[in-house]
Amino acid sequence: MNLARGLERRLEKFADGASASVFRGTMHPIAIATRLVRQLEYLEVDSPAGPQVPNDLVVSMHANEVDPSIDREALTRELEHTITQTSLERGWRMIGAVSVDLCTDGVTPRGIIECTGTFVSTPLDPWAQLIADDGSAVLPVMYNRTLIGRDLDCDVRISNQEISRHHAVVLREGDRSFLLDLGSSNGTFVNAKPVSSEPVAVIAGDSVLLGDLSFTYRAIT
Repeated sequence: MNLARGLERRLEKFADGASASVFRGTMHPIAIATRLVRQLEYLEVDSPAGPQVPNDLVVSMHANEVDPSIDREALTRELEHTITQTSLERGWRMIGAVSVDLCTDGVTPRGIIECTGTFVSTPLDPWAQLIADDGSAVLPVMYNRTLIGRDLDCDVRISNQEISRHHAVVLREGDRSFLLDLGSSNGTFVNAKPVSSEPVAVIAGDSVLLGDLSFTYRAIT
């Protein structure tokens, strides 16, 4: 879906379907969200699991850009939801829930949105699981890009010599899930087929082999 249209559909109810003319002299909520997403593109960094963006955001705007009749708390919630959904659609990794602190002042130039962000780890509900076929473990998949491996920095740490330090990544893009291998020594397989650095789609019930450790992939709706 076109990003602008997706934002419009999400925010039009909040803005009561109001056109830009209603917000004459101030910035339409859709414009705020769109510009915030563009700012996040500049804040994207590379991580072992792939592209990652900060989840704790401070957004600065000129005070006259925000319509005084708008519920600021509701706007913040909608921006947080929009960023969460956009990160899912883009396949961005976030290590915690999105938090937006909307600050207005008389210093930020009109028409400009400035955004700074930090990476703050917070618990998230798992969206998938890797269930060991021998019943020894249920591994939760919480992040859009969940790093699996033996190293301490992995989201899912498997202390087994068959597993590489950074072995594989489980990721979401939109409503689809994928698995990719990070050049592991003993390989990654989906339904007995080898996985490379190119993402391979996985669905509920698929067999996932990490080295010689066998799992079943389970999606959580």
